[in-house]
Amino acid sequence: MAGLLSCLTTALAGCGASAPTATSGQVPAASGQLPADYRPVPAGRSAAYRLPAVSPAVARRAAISGLRCTNVTGVSYGIHLELYAHRLVLPVPAGIGVAPPQRRAGAYVRSGACTYPLRTSEPTGVVIVGRAAVSGARPGVPSLGTLFAVWGQPLSSSRLAGFRGTVRAFVQGRLWRDPPARIPLTRHAEIVLEVGGAVPPHPAYLFPAGL
Repeated sequence: MAGLLSCLTTALAGCGASAPTATSGQVPAASGQLPADYRPVPAGRSAAYRLPAVSPAVARRAAISGLRCTNVTGVSYGIHLELYAHRLVLPVPAGIGVAPPQRRAGAYVRSGACTYPLRTSEPTGVVIVGRAAVSGARPGVPSLGTLFAVWGQPLSSSRLAGFRGTVRAFVQGRLWRDPPARIPLTRHAEIVLEVGGAVPPHPAYLFPAGL
């Protein structure tokens, strides 16, 4: 099952178990028999888990870490980001990096006044990395810290958005030992951040065609 479909079908329970890379034929139906990274993780319900997509800088269309809001919508590739706080999903909203007014279709953000080359259009954790992010004012692979700057949320080794504590980061299922803000947003990176408790990280994500 493609990653996007898996996330949408588990949206009510949170996208914590989104798109593990299953290569065998069938997964056991009983949740107790599922591999750890296949088990659904519920989403947090308090206000701390409902983060706004549009930061003040994006709302005023300011330059952020060398990235500008433009009408150029070229896509280079996608990455996938999963966030957990106290063993609950911290959703990555649609519309990060899309300046208002936004045009929406259900849970999707289709367009805005302008867009940044790091943005989200759906609430599945898929982040679009545009061409300008890798060949613009600061050429090279952008970092997770730049994405969080566009989002307007803090990120450090001791803070994840509004949650404080030791932040553990995983890339392709492997522990990342440097500060999480330094994680490079390379093509098809599967990035998992956890604070306040451990959740088995996924090693990969099945991306939609075109990313």
